[in-house]
Amino acid sequence: MKYDHEIIRDLMPLCIDGIASEKSNAAVQEHIAECPACEKEWEQMKKTINTSENVPVPEDTKKYKETAKRVRKKNRWILLKVTLGTLVLALIVGYIGNFIDGARFTARGAAKQCIMEQSIDHYETPVEAKNATKPKLTYIATIKSKDGKAAESYFLEHFPDDGETYVIAGNADRDDILRLGMWIGGGTSGGWAVKDCGISMTGGSFTYENGVKWFGTKAFYVTDKNVKKIEFVMDGQTYELTPDEKGFCAMGYEPYPEPVPDRYIVREGKATDENGKVLYTVQSVTETYGSSEFEHYDWVKASA
Repeated sequence: MKYDHEIIRDLMPLCIDGIASEKSNAAVQEHIAECPACEKEWEQMKKTINTSENVPVPEDTKKYKETAKRVRKKNRWILLKVTLGTLVLALIVGYIGNFIDGARFTARGAAKQCIMEQSIDHYETPVEAKNATKPKLTYIATIKSKDGKAAESYFLEHFPDDGETYVIAGNADRDDILRLGMWIGGGTSGGWAVKDCGISMTGGSFTYENGVKWFGTKAFYVTDKNVKKIEFVMDGQTYELTPDEKGFCAMGYEPYPEPVPDRYIVREGKATDENGKVLYTVQSVTETYGSSEFEHYDWVKASA
């Protein structure tokens, strides 16, 4: 007899359950064929294990298990609803908080709010601004950066009390994480009076994403319907734009990492009709405000 009794008896439950290896099964069968004591233990163990598998589960135990299963399922559903409810509430609170803080769902909306808030600069005193008729904004267009996270929205801003109308742009940027995909107005980029000069030129650049990135635009608002193409030089490159049915055309650009003064000023340009005739050119213009004079570049009607 080459196997120890204790080892064989330890292997018996595994053999009865059918999870022992072939070699273990062979060793047990070989041993109990030679050992009457272990054979008796084997038969008793088989009987005990088979009997325990067939013991019926009491009815009250079944009901308890079914009840416990329903309770666990209900608790999981309650936890899921609470989690979803908390998430929705957090989103609602976040959106409301952002909206109160000045954020809007569109770049156009954020820019409009920003422009309206800064319209008081049109008046000499806060009292005059308070008593004035609210300016009217007419939306023109929105120009976005390549990544879609910065934009300039252009409007016509009309002040009813003095009849002045300006082409004005409001910039905005979007932070998908902190702002939940909403836009926040960053300020206004210039405001040029719409006069009988034929072409109003505006645009500028600004930083977004905590000052890491830059975005800029150059835009033209044309009141002379004969103008069909605008050609201009900026930073040594020549660009061409075609006014739309509103008389507006613009382009966005990604400025250099370090801004250089006057890099994006347009000093050369011409506006032509459908036959290529030059109607306007960009020239140096000197204007006087009070006792001060300043020089800038503007569109001047070409000589006949």
